Amino acid sequence: MTPALKPRARNGRSTVLSLTEGITHDAGQSGFELAPSQHDAALRLASFGAEVTNRRRALPRKAPRSIYLHGPVGRGKTWLMDSFYARLHARKRRVHFHDFFRKLHGGTHAAATADGTAIQKSVDALLADIDVLFFDEFHVHDVGDGMLIARLLRSAAQRRIPLVVTSNYAPDELLPNPLWHDHFVPTIEAIKEMMDIVEINGPADFRRFPANGTGPRGQSAAFSSGRIITPGTPHQLGRLGLFRPAASQSRVLTPTTQPIVVKNADPEVLWVGFAELCGGLTSTADFLALADNFTTWVIDDVPSPSIQDPALAPAWQRFSNAVDVLYDQDTTLFLIGEGPLDWDVDTGSVLPVDLARIASRLSLLQRSAYDEPLASEGAAGS
Repeated sequence: MTPALKPRARNGRSTVLSLTEGITHDAGQSGFELAPSQHDAALRLASFGAEVTNRRRALPRKAPRSIYLHGPVGRGKTWLMDSFYARLHARKRRVHFHDFFRKLHGGTHAAATADGTAIQKSVDALLADIDVLFFDEFHVHDVGDGMLIARLLRSAAQRRIPLVVTSNYAPDELLPNPLWHDHFVPTIEAIKEMMDIVEINGPADFRRFPANGTGPRGQSAAFSSGRIITPGTPHQLGRLGLFRPAASQSRVLTPTTQPIVVKNADPEVLWVGFAELCGGLTSTADFLALADNFTTWVIDDVPSPSIQDPALAPAWQRFSNAVDVLYDQDTTLFLIGEGPLDWDVDTGSVLPVDLARIASRLSLLQRSAYDEPLASEGAAGS
C-alpha cells in the first residue's frame, strides 16, 4: 500500500475498513469485482470518508484534500463515487456537470440583483450546509464555463469544503481548445494543488458488457432499456409499442425560453425529431427541463454519424448534451434513423469531442436492425 492510500488518522481505521468493505460489497452485489485501480480509488475514498466523519472532533478543523477521479469512459468512476456517496455519513450534495450549470443559471435569474453578486449567491447556495460536494462528469470545453468552475473551486476552498470529482479528463487535458487552454491553466494548477489526482484505468469499458455480466451498470436500468432502431419501419416500431404520431399531434413546448416543436408529448412519452431537438438553439437547460417531465424519449430522423457534414457539428454537440442528461436522469431513450447509427466510427472533427463517452453510453441501448427478431419483447407506450 502506498503512503497516499494509508488512513490519515489512527482513529479512522475502522471507518476506512467499513467504507472499503462496503464498496467492495456493492461491487459484488452488482456482479463484478473491483479492478486494481478501482480498489485503490476505493481505499482513497474510504480514507477521505474517515477524515470527513472525524473532522468535527479534530482541532483545528482542517479540510481533507479533495479527490479528482479520472480515466477513460466506462471504468466505473461514477459507480464508485455513487457507492461511496451512499455510504458516507455526512452532510453532502451530489451534482452533475449539466445540472450544476442549470442550478447556477437558475439561481442567477432568480436573484434579482444588479450588483454582480447573483452568480456568487448561487455558488454559495450550492455549498450551503454541506461537508462534501460531489461533482460528476467534470469537464470544461467553454471558457465561460471555465470561469464559473474557477469561482466554485475558489469558494469551496474558502469555505474549506472538499470535493469528490469524476472526469474523463486528466486535469491538464481540461479545456483542450488551444485558443483558450492557457486561460484555464491557473485553475488547472489550483485543481492539482487542492486535489489528490486518482486515475481509474484498465482495458474494459464496463458499460459494454451484457446487462447480466460483470460491470457497474445498475444505475442506468431505464436508460439501457431503450433501443437504437434502423431504419424504423412501422413493423419494427409496432413490435416495440411505438407508433409514429400523426401531424395533428404536433405541439410546441417551451421548457425554458426556447420553443421546440415536438411530434407528440403524451403524459410520459416525448417524441421529437433530431433536427427540432438539436438543430436549433436548444440548451442543456431545455433537456433537463424536458427530462423532468417525460420518462421516455423518442428521437427520430437521427442522421448517420458517418455523414461528413461540418454543418451538423453544433447539432451533434447538443445531441451529446442530451444523451448526457438522459443517461444521468435514467430516462428511457429510443433513437430512430435510416442508419447506420454507429458512434464508434472515426468521423473526424464533425462529432463532439466527448464522442467516446457518448459512444460508450449509447452502447447500453439494444439494437433493432430492419425486421430481425427482437432480443426481448418489452414495449414502450406511445
